[in-house]
Amino acid sequence: MTLLDSGFLLVWLVALPLIGALALVVLSAVSLELGRRYALTVALVVALLAFGLSLRLISQRANPALTVNAPWIPTLGANVHLAIDGLSLWLVLLTTLLTPLAMLASAAIVARRHVYFLLLLLFESGLIGVFLARDLVTFYVFWEVVLIPAYFLIGMWGGENRLAAVTKFFLYTVAGSLLMLAAIIGLYVGHGAATGRYTFDLETLIAARHVIPVETRQWCFWGFAAAFFVKIPLFPLHTWQADTYAEAPAPVAALLSGAMSKMGTYALVRLGVGLFPDIAREWATLILTLSVISILHGALAAMAQVDLKRLLAYSSLSHLGFVTLGVFSFTAYGVEGAMFHMAAHGVTTGALFLLVAMLESRRQTTALAEFGGLASGMPRFAFAMVVASLSSAGVPLTNGFIGEFLALLGAFTTARWFAVAAACGMILSAVYLLTAVRRTLFGPSPSLFEAPDMDWRETLAVAPLVVLMLAMGVAPQLFLQSTR
Repeated sequence: MTLLDSGFLLVWLVALPLIGALALVVLSAVSLELGRRYALTVALVVALLAFGLSLRLISQRANPALTVNAPWIPTLGANVHLAIDGLSLWLVLLTTLLTPLAMLASAAIVARRHVYFLLLLLFESGLIGVFLARDLVTFYVFWEVVLIPAYFLIGMWGGENRLAAVTKFFLYTVAGSLLMLAAIIGLYVGHGAATGRYTFDLETLIAARHVIPVETRQWCFWGFAAAFFVKIPLFPLHTWQADTYAEAPAPVAALLSGAMSKMGTYALVRLGVGLFPDIAREWATLILTLSVISILHGALAAMAQVDLKRLLAYSSLSHLGFVTLGVFSFTAYGVEGAMFHMAAHGVTTGALFLLVAMLESRRQTTALAEFGGLASGMPRFAFAMVVASLSSAGVPLTNGFIGEFLALLGAFTTARWFAVAAACGMILSAVYLLTAVRRTLFGPSPSLFEAPDMDWRETLAVAPLVVLMLAMGVAPQLFLQSTR
């Protein structure tokens, strides 16, 4: 047995980005100039190693030896418990793929670049930890770890209104996290009082969930749900999103929308429904209603935007509503579609934000009015933009179609009118996305501005995502069978 054939593989996935961050600290302490010069190289090598390791999970995920379960705080019953399954597999892969691509798209960062790439590595480690954790204390620690680098990445490298945006983001997230912490403590105390065993182990709590009083489970469910709805986000807890995505550097926004938002959808399935299936069914109608409102409100708001990053922020709100719609349909098709759509949305919205980053680096703005006729001078960019937009609009043979179709199919069997209303959101998404594509790529140019096409670094940053959009749409079964 080697370090990569056992649970150490999961430990390495979490630890590698931390080791890379430590290497940047040491390098910068030796020489600040060396730290700045080699920050991208060190971070990119580490991120690519993490991606290479994560690929081993595809064949190894059924191996019971992959699980790590070591005592951490024995007196409290808290362990470092890490595991992988079909639900978390593609989200880990999504994180380890998007991180190096976002780093490539961040090559133009000059100010405090060693700190920037260090924070990206910490962000990746926290995300991977969230998707692997099977102990509620471990989960909560990683959940909070993600907030710290996200706060500084936006606050230090964001737009001119970044402080107001990041403050709102921080307050919303912390409020949700504190409610989740209260729910974790409530579960811990409730389970211990009923069984005599105090534990934070998720599998143990799921197996014995019915011994906890129903009143306790009710408020615990909503404590978790509030935290997850903020992170997704779901209407009406979404008001931080557009400002945050608009002010964040576009590569960071790609990670926020592509990977961080999946923390909320993933946790909703793993913890919200997993721990409280009866409570979740009881409130399904309310959450389906909020999902449809998110889909329609996000789509209508996106149609009114004059800035590409804000348009993509509201588009993300709309598309993630399909995930909660599928989950709370409580059908096999709906849940399968929700799980597929988590990964599909991450791929597509990540690509769109990376493409917007390229425009921002050339024009120092993301205002729609500043772009037009780009297809003639940027054919490679135009191709990638069209594919990503068609995928986001849910056109058949793209990954966006598969997830939303399955979520709608599941919802239609149990909540027909919710599915009909949600389907209108798909129509609206085609309107605002294709309108934006027409204006930026094929519309009249507002000035004599000419932009160079994607260089090799930018092409490498988006090409894998474009390939995945088509591969997931043409051969979805290759991905769906791994989620079971």
